[in-house]
Parts: sequence; structure tokens; C-alpha cells
Amino acid sequence: MIFRQLVENNAFITDAREKDEYDAGHFVNAVNIPLSEFRERLDEIPKDQPVYIHCRSAQRSYNMVMTLQHMGSTNVYNISGSYLGVNLYEYYNDIVTGREKIVTKYNFK
Repeated sequence: MIFRQLVENNAFITDAREKDEYDAGHFVNAVNIPLSEFRERLDEIPKDQPVYIHCRSAQRSYNMVMTLQHMGSTNVYNISGSYLGVNLYEYYNDIVTGREKIVTKYNFK
């Protein structure tokens, strides 16, 4: 599934970046649960629906997915392309097509 469809369909998307990174720009509807706070906030991650996790480069989200899987979760997915990749792809296509953004603020830093 294309990431844009996940956002548009209100899938549960977790942003594993730190709060300052999230505040600098994030995907619409993404829930910020930084990897550094993850174990204290496990109750915020649903067990009855798919969970899609991303971070800046896919390392933190990978660690979160692996931990959740080791804890018994079977419906968790690491977003391929990370925030940077999806953000760049969305920026280009938003500019070319004039479509509605799924990013609160483009951030390539």
C-alpha cells in the first residue's frame, strides 16, 4: 500500500522520532511516540489493528518493530523509505500535482 493511502485512510501511524523532530514536521495523523519513551507508552499502541511505524532513517522504527514483535505483536510494520524518503517523494508530487499535503511541514534537514 502506498504511504499516502495509509494517511488518507487514518491508519495508525507511529512516529518514533523525538518530539523536536516531530514538531519540525510530521505526517498528518501520526502519533508521536519517541523510541526513547516507547516502553513507558506501550499502552498507546493498539493491539487490534495494524500499526505502521516510521522515523527519520528507519533505524529507530526498525528497533521499535522488532521489540513489538518480540513482545508478541504480529501486525506492526516498518515504513519503507523512512520519513526523509517519503517526505521528499510527497514534496515533489505535491508541487507537481498541487494535491493536498499529508505532511504538516516539509523537512529535509
